[in-house]
Amino acid sequence: MEQKYSQFKGQPRLPKFAVPKRYDIKLKPDLVACKFVGAVDISVDVVVAPTKFIVLNAADLSIHPNSVRFADQTGSKVLEALEVELCEEDEIVVVEFAEDLPLGVGVLCIAFEGTLK
Repeated sequence: MEQKYSQFKGQPRLPKFAVPKRYDIKLKPDLVACKFVGAVDISVDVVVAPTKFIVLNAADLSIHPNSVRFADQTGSKVLEALEVELCEEDEIVVVEFAEDLPLGVGVLCIAFEGTLK
């Protein structure tokens, strides 16, 4: 994980500057291959100050970086992720955007895949 993401490693809790509020998850399991694909729309409240980062729990997932987007409350402004870093040791994903996310509630969209265990 790059140096700029080291601030998020080893923390007992997720940072509070962008708080997930609601998850709308769609999963498509492949029981023969023991795999799944999915997508999630997460209502996120950017509460403290504008930030370029969102940090979420993620274990044993592969995230499609080109699928990660954040839309403001009105949907008029959509930002694509600049970088998506998985930290397997801490079971987190750090999403960085090129510009600050606006204060208030927005929607983070992510496509992913994983292995059924």
